[in-house]
Amino acid sequence: MTKHQQWHVAGCLALPLGLIAIPIILLINVAHRLFGLKISEDLTAADVASYLDDFLNGRDGDWDWDDFTSIPITDRMLDEIRREAANVDLPLDEAGRATLEELLARARELKPA
Repeated sequence: MTKHQQWHVAGCLALPLGLIAIPIILLINVAHRLFGLKISEDLTAADVASYLDDFLNGRDGDWDWDDFTSIPITDRMLDEIRREAANVDLPLDEAGRATLEELLARARELKPA
């Protein structure tokens, strides 16, 4: 029986790698703050409901569902709906359809901020 052979950074290689990686991470963080770069999308409850409704009814574009499920949403509650939708298995079956319809109802119930 063989063990998994995984590569780990250790010893004298870890220090130079850390000295390179940490400043890069800090620069990215500063750029986000200074230049307003965001890693999330400012969607409304109506936007989320539209994505879900379009997908359920076959009106979405080629990449709409992928964009919706892949890009975090700034609003925490809407992002939770997005994450739950992303966990639905495709192609869509009865259970997946029911889950997305429930998420659509939740999105429609949310009041605009």
